Amino acid sequence: MQPTMFRALALAVLTSTAAVANAQTLRGSPSSVDLMYSTAHTRDLQFFGSPADIYEAAKVGSLKMISMTEDLELDKVGWPFVLPNTLRFADSLATQYHAGCGERIVVTSGARPLDQQPRNASPKSVHPTGMAIDFRKPRTPACLAWMRKSLVALEDAGVVEATEEKHPAHFHVAVLRQNTERHIQMAAGDVAPTVKADAKPKVKATSNKKPRRGSKRSKVPKGQTVASP
Repeated sequence: MQPTMFRALALAVLTSTAAVANAQTLRGSPSSVDLMYSTAHTRDLQFFGSPADIYEAAKVGSLKMISMTEDLELDKVGWPFVLPNTLRFADSLATQYHAGCGERIVVTSGARPLDQQPRNASPKSVHPTGMAIDFRKPRTPACLAWMRKSLVALEDAGVVEATEEKHPAHFHVAVLRQNTERHIQMAAGDVAPTVKADAKPKVKATSNKKPRRGSKRSKVPKGQTVASP
């Protein structure tokens, strides 16, 4: 799908909030778990069995390390590694979350080996593949609403499958698109809100001087652009 087509889809999703809410929710369900699990098998993703397997995958580049940035922080992440497209998605979403919410997004879990799954984990958990990432539930109502709206819209666009968990409180997000890098890179920026409602756009100063013949006027692209993760 071309970026312009995806932007049109994203706009339709955001302007139809009620319809989206009816189509997708963040409540966990057997069908949601099955979708994530079947997607992992369809993509032929490896379920890493031990910490050694995860470190080896990271060593050869199959998994990428989640790094702390000005938009993202980590909180007690045992194995801060995910698949490349999951990392692109997380970095992109973090940038938009920071711009729209004024705080950094917090990652609480990435890849988790089969022999280190918690007792309450589903036997069909996709954390061992590195396709899923957990985000801490925002503590402020405005940021929580931002996160919910964005994830529901991204679910509706078929980019992720997300669940709002209660124990502990976090958002479990599985990135379904693992073989279309540009689509993932554009996803969060196209669907998620990018600025605060009261934010004023910056106006570039212009000069009164006329350009000399043969010179070209520099063009300022309209609208905002999504920073590459």
